[in-house]
Amino acid sequence: MPPLRHNDSSGRPVPNRRRQAQIAMAEAEARKRHQQMKRPRPSAIDADAKKPTPLLLRILSILGVMLLCFVLGYLGTSWVVDFLNTKLFLKPENRIENQEDLSNFEESERTQAARNAIMNGANVQQISLNIYHIQDDALAETRKNFLALTREDNIRDAVNEIILMSNVPHADRIKLLHVFRVNDTAFLDMPGQFASALNAMGKQKSLLLITGIVRTMEENFSPLSQVRFLIDSKTPQSGGTVDLSSVWKLPKKS
Repeated sequence: MPPLRHNDSSGRPVPNRRRQAQIAMAEAEARKRHQQMKRPRPSAIDADAKKPTPLLLRILSILGVMLLCFVLGYLGTSWVVDFLNTKLFLKPENRIENQEDLSNFEESERTQAARNAIMNGANVQQISLNIYHIQDDALAETRKNFLALTREDNIRDAVNEIILMSNVPHADRIKLLHVFRVNDTAFLDMPGQFASALNAMGKQKSLLLITGIVRTMEENFSPLSQVRFLIDSKTPQSGGTVDLSSVWKLPKKS
């Protein structure tokens, strides 16, 4: 039997209390859903941000930072040491770090030995050489005396003197490193500054300088008649102002 209903003063049926409670619950649920719809939903980015970083990725990141700090520290320390050596003169005496230091050390040792011999009253022999060098954009000849040493040492002294007398750029830094002789060929091992100086001098003066070196070898150190250049103990590449990879020899006199 259906539940009894009664009418209000206007004649409309009035629901019972159970029905009113159901309606109230439905309205509350509707309001709750409406409030939830108004709240912003978390984005995928926020969800990913809340996820913990994988352990392997964290280890790789830490190792990367440590490696970067090590490289920066190593480079910074090397720069500071080089700065102190060159600017503040903290380099130990007679310490040899490169070929230029070796050449300078050998030259200073020869000079000191000659001085000691002179001071001790020894009869120091000398050798007179014809030096061909650049003067007023031409090749000039000058007779100079040197200490009579081994042939390789005299060749080294002659080449260094040619560079100085020719006013080669940064001549004080350009010293012949090593000398080798094979039959009629002199192998002259020059520092890298020599090739840079030739480029700065231009083709005409570079050819004059090399001609002076070859002519000095030919006239003073028989049977040497041709020259091959090395740069820092390596065969130079072709190109540049003059081709240092070629064999240089004076044309035969007719």
